[in-house]
Amino acid sequence: MPHHPEPRFTCTIPSIHDDTTLNCRVYHPDILSRPRSGDSQERQQWRNRGIVIAHPYAPMGGSYDDRVVGIVVDEFLKRGWMVGTFNFRGAHGSKGRTSWSGRPELDDYISFAAFFMHYLSYLHPLPASDAVFTPDQSPVSQKQSSADLSRSPTEQSPVLVLAGYSYGSLILKHLPPVPSILQPFANPASGSAADEILLRAHKLADESNLEWINAARDNERQKRSRGHEGKLSVTVGGEETSPEKRRSSREIRRSLDGRRSLDLSGRLRSLSHRRRKEGLPQTPTESSTASLTITVPDVKYLLISPLMPPVSTLAAPVLGYKFWNKSHGVCQEVVAKHVSLAIFGDHDIFTSAKKVRDWAERLKSESGSRFSSVEIAGAGHFWHEHGAEEKLRTALREWEAQVR
Repeated sequence: MPHHPEPRFTCTIPSIHDDTTLNCRVYHPDILSRPRSGDSQERQQWRNRGIVIAHPYAPMGGSYDDRVVGIVVDEFLKRGWMVGTFNFRGAHGSKGRTSWSGRPELDDYISFAAFFMHYLSYLHPLPASDAVFTPDQSPVSQKQSSADLSRSPTEQSPVLVLAGYSYGSLILKHLPPVPSILQPFANPASGSAADEILLRAHKLADESNLEWINAARDNERQKRSRGHEGKLSVTVGGEETSPEKRRSSREIRRSLDGRRSLDLSGRLRSLSHRRRKEGLPQTPTESSTASLTITVPDVKYLLISPLMPPVSTLAAPVLGYKFWNKSHGVCQEVVAKHVSLAIFGDHDIFTSAKKVRDWAERLKSESGSRFSSVEIAGAGHFWHEHGAEEKLRTALREWEAQVR
């Protein structure tokens, strides 16, 4: 596989499931790695677009270093996309271990997808050279800077592809709709995992915005558009929230679960009263992050070598029995009602091509379906066969041209 650029950021975020630390990477395309003129034509041509790609089964060596994940990273970066990858719990670098149910991994994906959506929403690449955001302003303390810099009047909604390969596609199929993914982050409790995720998205986006503004100013001052080295990869560790304010997701869940018989407003009032009595941090309506509304992206779905029963049931048995299966599979409806693509080979050792074919045809037949599939002859699950990788790349390139 050709070498792809180093990630712009390597960082960690906590999972909203139980605060397990997940390793993450964010890649910037080459167009954003060098100073540009930032004129109005450039800004009008730019469209904020990104893709999240999830990796195969961790106990079998899956991680964000997987070769097929790297192919997706490579192809989309070349075409100007932001790319985000992360390690599920138990994968190399992330804490914890792979669950037997799949439910924690579902929350892992939701955690990173929400982080990535907020990061994309706050970005303002290709700024004018007179944009206001000086180096002496702290990106962390200037909460309003992300909102102020995130959009130009002509900018469209971001395009976001949620993708997964193998086990990653299995988790992807069970994701709730994007508004449900974003809901826990609308006004999170101070110190919670969701709050920490937003703080990190704010900080990294502000750092990128500041870097682009300074590069635009330098470029204008020096009257040159080339010869400037791209910024080195940045690794971010630790947490944005101070330890005394950081609260466990489990603690918050226990607080809420203990009063399920009450309505939501009653539960929040009760939680607020308990906090005041016990001297705990702020109430859920007093998040330490600014309560900013982001634009819901135009979401697409990409599944590579999707797993089917019985392998999918063995890898994540609980997901097959979740509540959304009661109404003809809400998870399938989410995929089918968006522009979606499944790419699979007819020599997959884990899933017969017939099962994937039947599943794909069922989704295509649903009312309002926007689902499509590509079956590649001679390709296996790992895409090692002669010519398989190039056929996969071709399918990715053709689909990217349609959804960009």
